[in-house]
Amino acid sequence: MIEDVVRAPLAIVTMVYNEADFLPVWLRHYCAQADPGRCYVVDHGSDDGSTAADRLPPGLNLLRIPRSPQDDDRRSGFISRLCAALLTWYDSVIYVDVDELLVADPASHASLGAFAADLAADAVVTAIGLDVVHRPDDEPALDWSRPLSLQRQWLRFSSSMCKPVLIRRAVAWAPGFHNIDAAPAFGSLFLFHLRYADMLSGLSRLARTRAQAWSRPEAGSHQRVDDADWTGMLRSIAALPQRGDVTLAPDDAALCHWLALVIASAASRRDALFRIDLHLSGDELWRLPHRFVGSY
Repeated sequence: MIEDVVRAPLAIVTMVYNEADFLPVWLRHYCAQADPGRCYVVDHGSDDGSTAADRLPPGLNLLRIPRSPQDDDRRSGFISRLCAALLTWYDSVIYVDVDELLVADPASHASLGAFAADLAADAVVTAIGLDVVHRPDDEPALDWSRPLSLQRQWLRFSSSMCKPVLIRRAVAWAPGFHNIDAAPAFGSLFLFHLRYADMLSGLSRLARTRAQAWSRPEAGSHQRVDDADWTGMLRSIAALPQRGDVTLAPDDAALCHWLALVIASAASRRDALFRIDLHLSGDELWRLPHRFVGSY
C-alpha cells in the first residue's frame, strides 16, 4: 500500500517546447522551493537549445518526448497520469505551465513545501490566479535574469488562472489544466501568470505558437491571434484603474469578491468539462503587496 511507505514531500512538474525566456525563470523559482532532483521538466521536442544539458541545473529530471502537433487533450491526459504516478513516491505533486509561478502566502507559510505539508492527505488546492501585467508606457522590458516581482508591480485577477495545481490524490485535468472533476478549493496559494508580463517577449512567443503545428484547425485560437490584437488587449489591461490597497489577505474584500464569483460559477457547472467560468477577469489592477516582493 502507498500509505505504508515513506514518500518524499513534494514534486514539481512542467511541460515545455522552446521556452528560452520562461524556462530559466521557472527553474530559478521552483528549484529554490524543491531541489532540482524533485523538479520534472517534460520536453515536448524543443529544438532551440533551451533544454540542453548545460542550461539545466544538475540533478534536474528531464523527460524528452517526441515532437507532435499541440493537442491539449493528449497533453492533459499524459500529465494527469504522470502526476498520479509520481504520487507513488511523493506526498504532493504540483503541475504548472512554464509561465506560472506559485507562491504560498509569505504571511502564513515559508515555502510551497511548508504549505503542502499542512494539507489533508487527499487535498487538491486551487491557486488564486493573477496576471502579472506589463504597463509598456511606464515600465521597461523585463530583465529575465532578475526577480520579476522587483520589476512588475501590477496584477489583474483572472479566473482562468485559478487552476487546481497542487494535488495529494490522482486527478484528471481538463484540457488547459483549468479544471478537474471537482469544485475549486482555494487556499493561501497564489499563481502569478507571466503571459502578459512583457510585451516584446509576449509577441515573440505568440509568433512561435502561431507557427507551430496544432492538432485541429480550431485549436489554440487564443495563442494564434495577430500581433495587433494581442498588443491591443495588453494595452487595454494595462489601462485599467489602479488600486494600491488590496492586501491579498484571506479577509481582503476585493479578493473575496472575485473568489466568491468563481465559486458561485461552479454551482451550475457540476456536470461540465470546465467546472468554473473561465472569463471572470478583474476590472482593476492591484498593486503587488509588499510581502510578495522578491518572492518570484
